[in-house]
Amino acid sequence: MRMMCFVYCAQELCEWIAPQLPKERTLTVEKKLLATIWMISNKDSYRDVADRFAINKGTLHQVVMMVCTALTGLHNDVIKWPGHWQLPALAEQFGERCGFPGVVGATDGTYINILGPSDDRDAYINRKGRPSIQLQAVCTKSLLFIDVCAGWPGSVHDSRVFFNSPLRRKLQNGVLPPQYHLLGDSAYQLQGYLMVPFRDNGHLTVLEKKYNMAQSSTRVEIERAFGLLKGKFRRLKELEMTKVQDIPAVIFAACVLHNFINFEQWH
Repeated sequence: MRMMCFVYCAQELCEWIAPQLPKERTLTVEKKLLATIWMISNKDSYRDVADRFAINKGTLHQVVMMVCTALTGLHNDVIKWPGHWQLPALAEQFGERCGFPGVVGATDGTYINILGPSDDRDAYINRKGRPSIQLQAVCTKSLLFIDVCAGWPGSVHDSRVFFNSPLRRKLQNGVLPPQYHLLGDSAYQLQGYLMVPFRDNGHLTVLEKKYNMAQSSTRVEIERAFGLLKGKFRRLKELEMTKVQDIPAVIFAACVLHNFINFEQWH
């Protein structure tokens, strides 16, 4: 993250996390934000990060959750669904890869591995046998997130997460004109606003195979976005948090920071 981007982010968070008491004056907005970014960008222990930033370990826990909650509060301003005037440019960018028309976003889900709660642990075990939380997202060709949903247990199928998400309700209500759509993988059901691949039963026609290849090659951007997210914020590869209810805020915070960084890169 460049200095200009960091300063802008700190300014946006100022009213949320500024020191309120005289004894907190050494915990500036910048220090809180830096410590939180370091915490979710690395696998260092809380003790090591507390020592690095000269913060009490217990205070660091509070700071990280305070900043992540504040960043989550910004997500509607930073992770924005595009306006109608932006759709032609988004579709043109996606179309440059394989000529797939009308695509304005790619959607998928990814697992955020966690320790797993002691209660109802089985609900969080995903198909890979790991306890996790689901993150569903939509990204543009420039890898910016335009919609995110986090919090469902890992055992829940992608299609159910989508069915119950605000994203589906938004799409059902006609947020996209009929000539535009998202791309999803075979876990999703075909809709006018969501194009999915043909199921390969061994008897696909040449045209169906060609469609699947173009669809997959265009949809790959969401996998790249998830890879970039977890590469920058390595804590997301396994969130060792005991309070499951706090986990979505950390995930949202990472997605907001991802957009801050990538918006700067592409603009």
